[in-house]
Amino acid sequence: MKTTKMIPISYCFGVTKAINEALKIRKEYQNKNIYFFGDLVHNENVINFFKTLKIVVVPFTKEDAISILEKFNKDDIVIFSAHGHDSKYEEILINNGVTYFDTTCIRVKKNLEIIKNAHKEIIFIGKEKHPETIACLSYSKNIHLYDASNKYNFDYSKLKTDCPLILNQTTLSFLELKDIFNEIKDNVKNPEFIDEICDASRVRQQKILNLPTGVDLVVVVGSKKSSNSTKLYELSLTNNKNVKTIMVNSLEELKTYDLSNYHDALIASGTSTPLNTINEIENYLNAKE
Repeated sequence: MKTTKMIPISYCFGVTKAINEALKIRKEYQNKNIYFFGDLVHNENVINFFKTLKIVVVPFTKEDAISILEKFNKDDIVIFSAHGHDSKYEEILINNGVTYFDTTCIRVKKNLEIIKNAHKEIIFIGKEKHPETIACLSYSKNIHLYDASNKYNFDYSKLKTDCPLILNQTTLSFLELKDIFNEIKDNVKNPEFIDEICDASRVRQQKILNLPTGVDLVVVVGSKKSSNSTKLYELSLTNNKNVKTIMVNSLEELKTYDLSNYHDALIASGTSTPLNTINEIENYLNAKE
């Protein structure tokens, strides 16, 4: 089978930075208990690798996060994920003398700073339970969630101004945002838009809408936990009607598909997908008749 990798592929800058920082922390604190507070990035293969280095993932919800954080002690090292975190979390660790590190992506940090310093009402567009959304909502009391998973159901009557600031989760689809932006314009007189889609996500989204001639199979490699991977899959599925689109997170998943009728594959990936996983899939597809 002819196989092409869509460039860019694998990690974005923010994921690379977070992974490298975690590796550095593990090397520096060899005799310490190290914990990820939530998944460092949204990919099981990456998390499983860090488990081999004895870094423990501590899952949490918005409701139990504080009680979990209060259980860490001075002998522990806590690493916050690349998605951002609630503004109160660091204060809890500081008060308890716990060493922590922040690997928040610079794109997310930019949003957090905008929210923190904004002097106006904000509408934040994001998925309600995504850690980036939870983090952004924690930075202001004057912010409203527009749940991207439940479009066209925002209650505009709760707005106190006709010129709110509009921000968004960085890993949403630019086409999805375009529709939501248009809806907001229909309901709000003077909205101020700051489109903060991650460049690495946007480029991939645009490319998957413009496939090379002859491609009859698109393989999106990424975790279902990953918002940007899922958006790539959804965009291809919706807009490339004459092409087979599948999403897998491993070679083992790919092997469950019958691909005997396909001859020209494009491999795309989310921004937290390891290159070795992508290469395994590429080699497997190249070897198929």
